[in-house]
Amino acid sequence: MDIVERRVDVGSSVGGQQGARHDSYSVILFQSSITNAFVNDFVSSPDQLLDAVLRYDADGGTNFTVAVQQAQSVMEQHWSTEWSPVMIFLSDGECHIADQTVQDLCHSAVRLGKALSFHAVSFGPDGSSTSLRRMTQIALGIQNNAPRDPLAPAAATAASSYTQALDTIQLAETFLGIAESLRKPRGSLIH
Repeated sequence: MDIVERRVDVGSSVGGQQGARHDSYSVILFQSSITNAFVNDFVSSPDQLLDAVLRYDADGGTNFTVAVQQAQSVMEQHWSTEWSPVMIFLSDGECHIADQTVQDLCHSAVRLGKALSFHAVSFGPDGSSTSLRRMTQIALGIQNNAPRDPLAPAAATAASSYTQALDTIQLAETFLGIAESLRKPRGSLIH
C-alpha cells in the first residue's frame, strides 16, 4: 500500500528549460508503520521511481492514520505556491481512519494556498473500500468549497476521485486516467 504525492507545476518552467520535468514526486509506503521510498523527487525518471518502489515488500498490517499524517507532514515540509498538490492513496481498503485525520490533511493544503486533489484507488474487494470512499468524499467536499487559485483557470483542477482496480490492467488504466486529468490543465498553463 502506498501514497503517491505529486505536486504539479502550475506555472513557469525551472530555469526556463522547455521539456524538463517540473513535477515533484513523493512515495510513502505504509503497513503498520511507514517508509518514505522517496520525497520531493524532481530528477528521477519514471523507471528510476518505479525501481525505488519495487525494492520494498508488503507484509501485512495497515494503518491509514499514520500514512495520512506522514503525507501531510511531507506536503507541508515541501510546500511551494508553484505546485498543486495531488495525492494518490492506493490500498486494499482494509483499515479505518477518523474523518478528522483526512479533514486535517485537506484543510492543511487549503490553508497553505491550494486545495488537495485526492485520489483513492482500491485494489481490494468492494466491501472493504468504505474508508477509501469516505476519504474521497471528505477530500472532494473540502476541495469543492476551497477558494480557487487565482493563478489557475477553473479547468486546471482535477477533482478528487475514488476508483476500484482489481487487476493490473484496471490499475494501469486508473493511473493513466489520473495522469490524463492532470495533463489537461497543464497544457493550458505551461508554455
